[in-house]
Amino acid sequence: LIRSLSGRFNMQVGRLQPRMLGHPAHRARSKVMPPVRAGATDVIVLDFDGVLLDSEGEITKSAFTAAKQRWPKLFEGVSADQQEAVRQKMRAVRPVLVRGYESMVMVRMLMEDLDHVDAILSDWERLLHSKTAEYGESHEELSELYERIRNAWMTANPQEWMAEQAPYPGVVDAYKQCPYPIYLATSKAGHRVCALMRAAMGVDLTPDSPRLHAALLPPEEAKAEALRRIGEAADAQGATLHFVDDRLDTLRAVLQRPDLSHVRLYLADWGYNTAAERQAAAATPGVRIIGLKQFGELLRFGLIMDVHDGCEPAADEVTQGVFKSKYSDEE
Repeated sequence: LIRSLSGRFNMQVGRLQPRMLGHPAHRARSKVMPPVRAGATDVIVLDFDGVLLDSEGEITKSAFTAAKQRWPKLFEGVSADQQEAVRQKMRAVRPVLVRGYESMVMVRMLMEDLDHVDAILSDWERLLHSKTAEYGESHEELSELYERIRNAWMTANPQEWMAEQAPYPGVVDAYKQCPYPIYLATSKAGHRVCALMRAAMGVDLTPDSPRLHAALLPPEEAKAEALRRIGEAADAQGATLHFVDDRLDTLRAVLQRPDLSHVRLYLADWGYNTAAERQAAAATPGVRIIGLKQFGELLRFGLIMDVHDGCEPAADEVTQGVFKSKYSDEE
């Protein structure tokens, strides 16, 4: 049961050597997402909103603009203080938002009563349908208006639109320093992902890239299916797949798929989730909660330093001898 020292040494040197300080593969930094290639030891799959980028500001501003246009009498005379109070509550309810237009209904509910936060968090799917009907609206019409408002803003003033969305601390460097293939699996529209990857992350990505799986709705079933397809890609053959998302329901959906039992699942604790969801994730076998520091380690090394399962190098092995890298002294 115990690996020989020499066998483990050879395996880990082969895995970690490209990331050693001064190695040519480590020094080369392309701003273009690299092509799919075979032979990777690990493959990283990331959600976008709530993992790489905080988009709450853009979503809420778009919701206010669309709501004022749809319900002008209700929103006329809204003060800056009222709008700021609603914006703060919108951040609190963001974990249950799935489709962008839902934010319009949330904004209206919170304008009516700021204390709707708990009800939204605990029973959003039912409330969304009942409130949409109560307001005499259809999901399709609200969605069409909301998407039109967002696209118009993005086209007319792209810098202002992008300024409302920011990458989380450290993710840009971790992303660019990752030596493994990275795929994106997101419910966000592909053209928005590509625009933000270029502006906020400095990475060129096209909507038809095999590395981008976008507009995945509903996210639970669609992302699980995307993981299956990614697992069949040339560069994923024999590799360990790591999937990072900020929605526990999505990770649970993956756990329900026997054909995805090999995928390692991580809940991003900096994303759009609640304390109750993080507590539930901690009690869910097969799901690991990680913070931004651990996220950086995962992307740079294909492992998290404080996990020692007998198959990966422990922290002292990475930071000493042949396993020492330029990132060992960070943070």
